[in-house]
Amino acid sequence: MSLSKSEDQTSFSCRKVDADEILPLRAKELRIGQPVDSARFPEDYLPDTLHFGAYSDTELVGCVTFILSTNVPLRKWQLRGMATRSGQRLQGVGRTLLQFAESHLQQHYPGSQIWCNARIGAIPFYRKMGFKVCSDPFEIKGIGMHHKMEKTLL
Repeated sequence: MSLSKSEDQTSFSCRKVDADEILPLRAKELRIGQPVDSARFPEDYLPDTLHFGAYSDTELVGCVTFILSTNVPLRKWQLRGMATRSGQRLQGVGRTLLQFAESHLQQHYPGSQIWCNARIGAIPFYRKMGFKVCSDPFEIKGIGMHHKMEKTLL
């Protein structure tokens, strides 16, 4: 477990978790008004898929999933399902969680690349975290407009 402080001095602990632990938060924040199963990814239970959670005390306040892409020469991970509990946004949860997850990937899978389909509203966050836009805008039906973004971990 890692402990980190955000800019407003709120402490969050981050750790590797399983899909079932983060699924309710992912559904609540990313699939508003839809059933919990709508937030389940087919790859959630594959052995190479990684899930991370951020906690304020014992409350889950953030989550992210990394899915190993297949049929590529380098290790490429798709970042999916990144969410922060609505009452905890803009307090450093996403930054702390992504830094923790990237550190895990760098330690265990050096030289990996990360990519995601970022919602338009999340692009400034991902840019601050070192991601670059690498596509024209596109729509994911039922979710909204996105750009593909990438980052290489050194």
